Amino acid sequence: MTTHESSLASDLPNSLKTPKQPLILWRNAWNINNIGDIGHTPGALALFRKYIPDAKIIVWAQRDLVLRDDIAQKARFADGAVDAGNVSRKVIPNIEFVRGQLDADGKADNPALEAAVAQADIMVIGSGAGILASEALMRFHRRTGKPIGMFGITTDPFNFLYLDGDEASTDTQALRAASFVFTREKTSLRALAGEDVNNPNNVSVNNPATPVNEAIHRTPIKLDFSNIKSAFVPDTTFAFNVRDDVAAQVFLQTNGLEPQKFVCFVPRHRWTPGPNPTRQGDSRDVYNSLYVKEDHDKLKVAIIDYVRKTGHKVAIVPETIYVVADMGAWLKDGLPDDVASKVVVRENYWLPDEAASVFANAQAVVSIENHSPIIAAAMGTPFVMVHQPEDSYKGDMFVDIGLADWYVPNINRATGADVSAALMGIVNDMPAARAKLKDAMTLVHERFAFGMQAVRDALRLNA
Repeated sequence: MTTHESSLASDLPNSLKTPKQPLILWRNAWNINNIGDIGHTPGALALFRKYIPDAKIIVWAQRDLVLRDDIAQKARFADGAVDAGNVSRKVIPNIEFVRGQLDADGKADNPALEAAVAQADIMVIGSGAGILASEALMRFHRRTGKPIGMFGITTDPFNFLYLDGDEASTDTQALRAASFVFTREKTSLRALAGEDVNNPNNVSVNNPATPVNEAIHRTPIKLDFSNIKSAFVPDTTFAFNVRDDVAAQVFLQTNGLEPQKFVCFVPRHRWTPGPNPTRQGDSRDVYNSLYVKEDHDKLKVAIIDYVRKTGHKVAIVPETIYVVADMGAWLKDGLPDDVASKVVVRENYWLPDEAASVFANAQAVVSIENHSPIIAAAMGTPFVMVHQPEDSYKGDMFVDIGLADWYVPNINRATGADVSAALMGIVNDMPAARAKLKDAMTLVHERFAFGMQAVRDALRLNA
């Protein structure tokens, strides 16, 4: 245990009953275009119900949780028919969601958020890509004098962290003011300690065969964060515990997917599509087009091997809405006929509770996205995570929990045979794979207990 951890940790009390009902303002629900951003919140709520059961939780959502307009169209849902907040309501039926902004004085722009801020005993940002609400954290903290914290974030100087090299950044201010800073992978802790995390195995350089800038170089953080209360606590999606067995059963039966006789494959763009350039300065569409076939051809090798060696089926499923229209073309088209006949492609987006139920029935999940493997792990299903270098170093979390054998750290340096070997290593000895995953999840929940105790300590519930 580190010095920082020892300053945070104490034994959980015999009774988790508290003398007063604390109000926790939880800032999360960053987006609804991927099941990971949706899954963070119900995972966190499950932890609160377990470790601080008397607390009232108000979720300060970043955006509207109902899929509408362009988002609904890409998801192939009827406009306004799907509310991602219902996944969280399976954990806490009466959970309150608020939205809005705080001005420089910490005053909210609507009565619901104003009431939440005025009554909250602590504000915490949930798992996500960086300190996504550092300004809001500081405005809450300055107005109320109440504690703030960060639970399961990534502090990647290339992708997410905006320290600007001085003390003026709100990210810097929030890190220093926080009662706890929990990162979801240990690489973030190394970065905050000023280490050069671009070791020789991780530096991404330009490919002379392409016209885009692929170089990814992280400048070591120069500020001294040695006094912040930081520790490793995994992404809250690992605590995801809700399912939609009814919807999943329809999907499984419609596609002839038998329990433990199929594997799910999850595709991904190098960069989330959109009008903004990549962080290297190139068009996202141009950049993505250069790698989409190369990346997914490597997954196809694993699909072919799995189908031919087991005779089982493969389901191509989404983590984001952006792949729904294309994932069949990426991962099924061009397969040999004997393999293609065993591959089914989901026709629309889904919510993480249905995904969880499908993953629970699968032998394994092979993904270029991070949160489908996390949801699979929460369901007890082994996985292979294939990392793209543009996707920050958040995938290092899988190494940190003891599952390095299931993590392909750089798709640029990997072959399809590497992906296939990782998958078949799981499939060929399922009891060993499940035992390995159980050990990893034991560690995850030990870290969650540590993190939740720090929240209790910040609230002075055991003083």
